[in-house]
Amino acid sequence: MNQLELLSPAGDLQIFKAVVNAGADAVYFGGDLFGARAYAKNFTIEEAQEAIKYAHLHGARAYLTVNTLLKNTEIEKNLYPYLKSYVEAGIDAFIVQDFGVFNFIREYFPDTHTHISTQASLCTGYGARFFEELGAKRIVTAREISIDEISKIHQMCPDLEIESFIHGALCVCYSGQCLMSSILGGRSGNRGRCAQPCRLPYDAFDKDGNKLNKKGQYILSPKDFCTINYLPDMIKAGVNSFKIEGRMKQIEYATGVVSVYRHYLDQFLYKGERGYKVTEEDIKKLLDFGNRSGFTDLYLHKHNGPEMITFEAPSHTKVGDVQVDISERKRPVDCHIKALIGQPFTIKFIDENGNEFTSVLGEVQIAQNKPTTKEDIVKAASGLGNTPFALNSINVDYDDNIFIPLSTIKNARRDAIDKLSELVSLKELPKTVLPFEELKAAGNIPSNNRCFITVKTGEQLDAVSKYSFVDAIAVPQQLFDDAYNKFRGQIYVYLPTVLRSEYIPDIKIDSRAAGVLAASFDQLGYLESVGYPKDKMILDHRIYTFNNRSINSFEKLGYKLNCMPYELSLKEMNHRNNYNTQMIVYSRIPMMVTANCTVKNTLGCRKANDVITLVDRKNENLTVACDCTYCYNTIYNSKKYFAFDVKKELDNLGVLEYRLDFTVENAKEVKTVLDEYERVFIENGSFLSKENYTKGHLKRGVE
Repeated sequence: MNQLELLSPAGDLQIFKAVVNAGADAVYFGGDLFGARAYAKNFTIEEAQEAIKYAHLHGARAYLTVNTLLKNTEIEKNLYPYLKSYVEAGIDAFIVQDFGVFNFIREYFPDTHTHISTQASLCTGYGARFFEELGAKRIVTAREISIDEISKIHQMCPDLEIESFIHGALCVCYSGQCLMSSILGGRSGNRGRCAQPCRLPYDAFDKDGNKLNKKGQYILSPKDFCTINYLPDMIKAGVNSFKIEGRMKQIEYATGVVSVYRHYLDQFLYKGERGYKVTEEDIKKLLDFGNRSGFTDLYLHKHNGPEMITFEAPSHTKVGDVQVDISERKRPVDCHIKALIGQPFTIKFIDENGNEFTSVLGEVQIAQNKPTTKEDIVKAASGLGNTPFALNSINVDYDDNIFIPLSTIKNARRDAIDKLSELVSLKELPKTVLPFEELKAAGNIPSNNRCFITVKTGEQLDAVSKYSFVDAIAVPQQLFDDAYNKFRGQIYVYLPTVLRSEYIPDIKIDSRAAGVLAASFDQLGYLESVGYPKDKMILDHRIYTFNNRSINSFEKLGYKLNCMPYELSLKEMNHRNNYNTQMIVYSRIPMMVTANCTVKNTLGCRKANDVITLVDRKNENLTVACDCTYCYNTIYNSKKYFAFDVKKELDNLGVLEYRLDFTVENAKEVKTVLDEYERVFIENGSFLSKENYTKGHLKRGVE
């Protein structure tokens, strides 16, 4: 079993030092660029250098969050000097989401560890192994998966470190799959600027207009996660790093939560599972530090359930003003002294990891008057009060009747401790830093664009099959036979948005299919494991190819086809290599994918693939579709997304295919959209729709 690690957040330098002293084995924090908490008080490089040194001196590690999606200009102009400054400061690992950033680090900083963020939505060992084989040191699991699912990841990847959240706020959406804040308010969660629309009130209605939520309006707001009762089970499942959420929390919260979890991890380490017992007093402490309508541990055991939703206003309440007394955490050292007549005076300090430094000063003399006693030597050598070290033991090899000035002993002690401090804080250095080469974008050449359509229902399939200009379609696997009998062009199978281990046996790709539309790293890993050809896979928009580094990295692995992400503007798309890209020109933008089910949380589980409506505080109607085959909800934007009136700009992007996604539309709606597509994209006519539609981020982009 790898060493267990308690991992704490820190929003500033004071909190960083405090959580180390409270018992954190490692601390994660954000710098002034590319972190998933852009509105937090993030670290300057000078503060980060001090924090990293402090962590190393006190036996802890420091991880930098670089877990946002990067645009081409950012990754080519800013990323290298930014990361280089942290590598040179001794950072222990980078936490990343963007596939281009991951490969960038592996290329230019090959011996700096990379941890794959929970933003990658990893749910299975297939996704974990995908990254392990590319050089990832650790994966952070999706927060939705159970202890049993974590165990299956560990069984498949026994040498890969597994980090899982144990305490703090939960997103209702699978992390990395949320576009709601981005589409509704222009603040992208994938760019660290989430406005938390899940914490707002909503009413839910069925297709007949009946109101569903009787318990309260906060039906997308999860309670805070608390797993204190299940640490032994998580350890047995293979979790190495136990992660606390809360980089925007106050110092009392951070140190308090760390101190409680430190106590129970130590209890397990010293007493084992039989001696593990959580007291009501400590549960109350955790509640007092802060909670949202109580705690939940449901995801560790169940797929979803109403007991984890707040239903009431989800403010982060503090029951009491609880203070935690945190003294500086000292690093134990052993001291060895030689004071023998006619030989140099030496003093050596050794820490628990075997780091050592010896200071050698002048020759030991015979005493002419009052000799220096062993007690004098011990007292002068033991003064470590203002250092990060605490004396564990001292061994003195000395002659009687010697004289050593006490100032000599103190100077030797200071010299040895200073040098040991420097050695410990820089022990991981120097790390490899390879010279940077800017990636030049290939010029996009306008081309004749194919038409690619995805459908979810037989009704939609019937409508689409009547149009001869459609070159290819993608259908769920249960519709494949029907599509094969009705459609003349290429037929792809599209896989579920989220793939959990229990559903993998159900994945069957018909040999007649032209290929697969894959939506997650778990799916890429699984398809590779069964030998499915990579050149027949299309990376859906959910496998983000924000920048050319991502596109090139996938292409080097054999994945040629991709789909344009929703959050890029037309201007940014012009800097992207689009020659093997689908461009979505019509859809209901999927804004959230949730393991929780709004129907189950209000009416109870019906397994009926219900489609309901959420009404927000601005009276916008958001469609929620239940996928009961794979047990998740998708929340769609209230407005339809059309890119039809910017066709001229789209034509200059040089994309391979224009794509239309049909999800909750009936046959009449499908026909209306396709007639409009034919007029605009085939006949070069004008876009005539009078609907209140959205162009997403095509013009405004995201920060």
